[in-house]
Amino acid sequence: MSAKNRTERAIVAAAARTWAGDRAATLPQIAQAAEVGRTTLHRYFPERDGLVRAAVEYALESVAGAIAEAEPSKGHPVEAMRRVVAALASVSEAIMFVFGDQSLVREVVPTVEPDLPTPHDPVLDLIRRGQADGVFDDQLAPEWIQQVLWGLSYTAFEQVTQGALAKFDVAATVTRTLERGITTHDGDQA
Repeated sequence: MSAKNRTERAIVAAAARTWAGDRAATLPQIAQAAEVGRTTLHRYFPERDGLVRAAVEYALESVAGAIAEAEPSKGHPVEAMRRVVAALASVSEAIMFVFGDQSLVREVVPTVEPDLPTPHDPVLDLIRRGQADGVFDDQLAPEWIQQVLWGLSYTAFEQVTQGALAKFDVAATVTRTLERGITTHDGDQA
């Protein structure tokens, strides 16, 4: 990777990381986080909108890459889901940035035309596989389970930001809640 590409990537990564915690962060704050001068940042991104678009694309690529590395199509569905949860935890800042403001995604990701097939979603494929294997509840829509996974993960990331949950506890907390729900075994007797 060339020095130019490394600098641009550092700026974009710093923007996503900084905006994950503070949506109002200024370009000078992002330049500082990227350890570049303001003129360097403006050379790469003369307009804030261009940097926002690049940061969203970077965050979405980071999330997709982490999920792909988790290999959700391999192994027992429960183990695969645990790897997915750990992968999501590893890119929590990207998720907080891009999904904390859904308008960012709508502006950057083109809408799918109704006649076109929807993009491949490895997490939905994992959920469907788990349902077919009798491991995940087949009375719930796969999309519902996926939204629960995203909601739990996002909530855990917020808890880390607020200091209520340690970052290293995110994957275990999300996995436990996803797999067990909120009742104890004694709660099942009611």
